[in-house]
Amino acid sequence: MHLCPFIRLWLSLCAVVAVAMPSAAAPFNFQSLQEKAKTLAASEYKAPPALPHVLVDLNYDQYRAIKTSKGGTLWADRDSPFQIEFMHAGYRFTKPVKMNLLNADTREPSPLKFEKKYFDYSKLVVHHPINEEEIHGFAGFRIRHPLEGGKENFDEIGSFLGASYFRLLGKGQRYGISARGLAINSVLDDYNEEFPDFIEYWLVEPKPADKFLEFYALLDSPSVAGAFRFEIHPGDVTVSKIQVSLYFRKYNPSVGLAPLTSMFWFGENHKERPFGDWRPEVHDSDGLLVKTEGQNTVWRPLYNHHAIRNSWLDATKLQGFGLFQRDREYVHYQDLSNPQHQAPSTWIKPTGDLSAWSTGSIRLIELPTDNEAMDNIVTFFQPKESPQAGESLHYSYDLVWELAGEKDLSPNHVTSTRIGKLKPYPGTRRFVVDFEGPDLNKLPADAPIFAEITSSENGYITENQCFKNVHTGGWRIEFKLDSDKKSPHPVELRCTLKHPTTKKPLSETWSYQWTH
Repeated sequence: MHLCPFIRLWLSLCAVVAVAMPSAAAPFNFQSLQEKAKTLAASEYKAPPALPHVLVDLNYDQYRAIKTSKGGTLWADRDSPFQIEFMHAGYRFTKPVKMNLLNADTREPSPLKFEKKYFDYSKLVVHHPINEEEIHGFAGFRIRHPLEGGKENFDEIGSFLGASYFRLLGKGQRYGISARGLAINSVLDDYNEEFPDFIEYWLVEPKPADKFLEFYALLDSPSVAGAFRFEIHPGDVTVSKIQVSLYFRKYNPSVGLAPLTSMFWFGENHKERPFGDWRPEVHDSDGLLVKTEGQNTVWRPLYNHHAIRNSWLDATKLQGFGLFQRDREYVHYQDLSNPQHQAPSTWIKPTGDLSAWSTGSIRLIELPTDNEAMDNIVTFFQPKESPQAGESLHYSYDLVWELAGEKDLSPNHVTSTRIGKLKPYPGTRRFVVDFEGPDLNKLPADAPIFAEITSSENGYITENQCFKNVHTGGWRIEFKLDSDKKSPHPVELRCTLKHPTTKKPLSETWSYQWTH
C-alpha cells in the first residue's frame, strides 16, 4: 500500500513526539516496593555515597545549630493534618537517605532532591562551605501533627533518624524508648552486629481529612534488603501499623523482628542508689512483658548488671510483647528536666498472617552502663529458624505507644521488685515482690492464695511468704534465695500467685535472672 507524502510525514512526526514524550511513572505501591527490595537483595550490597568532610566532621553543637528554615517544613503551606521537617545529614548521621513524594490519588512518585533551602545555617560556624551538589539525601525526618493543643499547634510526634531507628509519641508522652526496623546478630560471640539502614522513603501526601500518615521505606544491609509500609495513627495512644517483607542475601544466626531499644540505669531493684546519682530511679523502661497463647503472661523486670545478660523467653504462638514503663509516679524519679514518668510504654501485637511469629523466642539483652546516655536494653522476637540466603520473610504488626493502657494487657500484675542483702549470709538474698490488680485487691487477707516460686538448679528457695499488703490492697511475696557462687550461669526465678486447690493462676508470672 502506498501512502501519500503528507501522511508519511504526519506518521513520522507522531513517532518523534512519542519518543520525545516521557512516559508517566508507574503507580507506586507495596508490591512494587517488594519487587524493588527483592531485586536489590539479588545484587551485591553497595554502601551509600560518602558525605563531604565538612558534614562528617561536625560536632554535636555544630549539628544542632542547623535548624529547619522558615518555609522549609513540608506541607506547612496547605491544609494538611501532618507536616514533615527534614533532618540534615552529618555528625553521626553520615549515610544520606533519599526522599520521594507520592501523590495520594495517582500514587505517582516524585523524587525530593536535597536542597539547602530546607535548612537555616545562620548559627552554624564551619571552615568550609556546604555544597548541596555533594549531598545526595537527608539524614531522616520528623513528623508533626496537632496533638497537644489546637489545630494550628503542630507537635512533634515522631522521628525516623539513623539506621532503621524511629521513635513515636502519643498525647502527654515524652521521648524515651526507640524502635528499629530490624536487628541482625545483636551481641553474639563470633558475629559482628549489623545495623540495617532505611535508605529511601516514599511519603504519601496527606489529604485534609486523613487520620493517619502513610509512607514506605526501603531497607538495606550486607545481609538483607527489605520493604516496609508504615501507617502512623496519632492520638492519646499512637499506633504504627507496619508491614514488612525481607529478602536475605545471606544467613545470620540471629534475626530480630520488631526490635525495641531503651535505657535502664537503676531502679528499685538495686539494693542501694548506685553511681552517686541523686535521683531514686533512672530509666525509660522498667520491664519486659511477654504474652503467648492461652493468656500465659510473663513480666521480667530490667536490671543493670556489671556484665552482659542474655535471656530467651519462650514465645510460641506469640500474642504480643513490649517494654513498659510501669512506674508512673513522678516522686519515684524526681527529674524535672527529663520526665521519665512520661516515657511511653510500647506494645507489639502481631497481625495478619501469623506464621512468622508462630515459633521462636523473645530475646532480652541487658548491657551494663554507668550513665543514662546509653540505650542499654534491647529486645526483639527471634524466629526459631533463621532464614537462609535467598529466602524471604513476610510479617506485619502493630506497634503501640501509650501511657495508661499497659495494665489492661495484664490486670493482675507486678508493681515492684526489691532485693536485699543479709549481712550474716553473703550468698543469700531476700526478694520482696508486690502484686496488684482488680482481682487480687478484692481478695480478703485470709483468701486461699499462695505463691508458686521456682528456681533453676543453681538456686534454692526458702521462707516463701505470701500475705496481703494492707497499705496497697495488693499482695506481697517475700522469699530468700541461696545460690551457688561457683555456677557460671545466672539463677532463673519465676513466681506466680495461684489458688491452692484449683492451681489456677491469679496473676501474671514474675520472671527474674539473678547474678552475683
